[in-house]
Amino acid sequence: MSDLQHLLASGLSLHQSGRLGEAAKVYEKVLIEEPNNADALNLLGLIFQAVGELDTAISLLSQAGEAAPDYFAPFVNLGNVLQQAGRLDEALDAFRRAILLNPEAAPAYNNLASCLNALDRHQEAMEACVQGLAHDKSLSDLSVNMANALLGLDRPEEALKTLEKVMPHCGDNANAWFNLGLTHMDLGQYEDARDALSKATALESGNETAHYNLALASLKLDAFDAAVTAFERAIALREDYVDAYCNLASAHQSKGDSTAAIECLRTALTFEPESVDLHWNLSLALLQAGRYREGWKEYEWRWRTPTFAAFKRNFSTPQWDGGPLAGRTIALLGEQGFGDAIQFIRYVAMVRERGGRVIVECRAGLERLFSGIDGVAQVVTLGDPLPPFDVQVPLMSLPHLLGTTLETVPAETPYLAPPGESAVPRELFEVSGLKVGLVWAGSPTRRDNHKRSCAPTLLQGLLNVPGTTFYSLQVGPFRDDVRALSEASPGGANLIDLAGFLEDFADTAAALDALDLVISVDTGVLHLAGALGKEAWALMAQPTGFLWMDERADSVWYPTIRLFRQSHPGDWGGVLDAVEAALREKIE
Repeated sequence: MSDLQHLLASGLSLHQSGRLGEAAKVYEKVLIEEPNNADALNLLGLIFQAVGELDTAISLLSQAGEAAPDYFAPFVNLGNVLQQAGRLDEALDAFRRAILLNPEAAPAYNNLASCLNALDRHQEAMEACVQGLAHDKSLSDLSVNMANALLGLDRPEEALKTLEKVMPHCGDNANAWFNLGLTHMDLGQYEDARDALSKATALESGNETAHYNLALASLKLDAFDAAVTAFERAIALREDYVDAYCNLASAHQSKGDSTAAIECLRTALTFEPESVDLHWNLSLALLQAGRYREGWKEYEWRWRTPTFAAFKRNFSTPQWDGGPLAGRTIALLGEQGFGDAIQFIRYVAMVRERGGRVIVECRAGLERLFSGIDGVAQVVTLGDPLPPFDVQVPLMSLPHLLGTTLETVPAETPYLAPPGESAVPRELFEVSGLKVGLVWAGSPTRRDNHKRSCAPTLLQGLLNVPGTTFYSLQVGPFRDDVRALSEASPGGANLIDLAGFLEDFADTAAALDALDLVISVDTGVLHLAGALGKEAWALMAQPTGFLWMDERADSVWYPTIRLFRQSHPGDWGGVLDAVEAALREKIE
């Protein structure tokens, strides 16, 4: 062994023992003697990579490749550093050069697949994995990258099968556990995702993306405290992690801490001032906190989100600016759900005061109800052609344009009235005692409907309250639950199903008008009861909708609504116990 080879070997020994600074000095001595020594250039490049000086590492590894163009190792290492630096196309070239030099090197195929996945070229990544496994079936990282490619190709079931085969050999492979967690997330298996991602973060505590996804899994499981902890850990590792701030705010808001949510979002906006998601979430947090002037202004960002942008319409006529109408015709454009329309149609009176002729656009089922509003000249079903108008405005932009604050909410009720004629038979209400309407489920089209709705059998205790007749106002796919509820409770004989008479919200208004009390989850019927000035008790999930605010037992929008809130997510038992006690007290 020559003196130079001996010196290089001593440097490698120091390198392998983790004494990087000493090893680097030895490699530099070698390079003084032989500037184009490929081994020294390669190994010194790895040291600079390890300390995060990627540009220097790239320069050294490139020199190594030039000095020994047939030397396989520098090209693999160069590809790794280029990928770490985000120079993915150059990394691909380096990995492919390495494979040309050593076609049986399975690790090179693995690294190539990883880079292709990062470029969303998942089919090519699959092919690289297949080639690599042909040379070494025992290299588990190839299976992990294949699963990642399958996930990118929207084949999560196949990804899971691939990972399940290899996981027994990946006990301490953080990347394998991370990809397993992502696969479970994609399949909606959130508990399994949480377990896998917990393992990944334990093995690699510095992976901010793993902490972030662990937080997302916790959020899906309504484990809000755990989500907050994991999001905060991700942010500690990456100060400008905007997605983590955005979802951390959501976790705080779900806990009922809107103030913390607002602080998170404002911090995130210092990194991305024009982020649509941040502004949209800030609007919801501000509104939930009762900071209406700021919140309604931010709420206008909704039209830039993908969900709302799909429904945004462009008219040749201008959008109303809130000023005097002076006899012009204004179209109030329908948007969002039935409850939203019922809640914000109250603004017709304020618009009418501006001196204009008002056209209301609304979803089918609301036309007859809204036609009875004083000051409405015409009602048009959403989707039908609108008549000529001079200006237009989306219904839920009115609070912003009219300067609504927490103190100036137009809360006077009733602002809606039952129709003069209805299919609901009045004789059904000719009974003694308290007449109570029930709704336990909302529309399944809403993403969180499973959280805001409760199982009908949980209402059994209410049906046993003496001196009370109950009326089911439940319509839609959950209507048939009324039979199970009647059969499950001794008081089921006191439950009258009205669904067959409720053709639209005007019929529902007629039914509510005949009742003494409405008990409902957060649905359009609850809003209608409030708009009619009917006493109503709201069964509120945790978290609640943003306009119900935090902790309050009343509503600033509906003076006759009393809120019964879950103490924690899913606590319908506690809510219904409180409602039953209040109902018995009311009867007495």
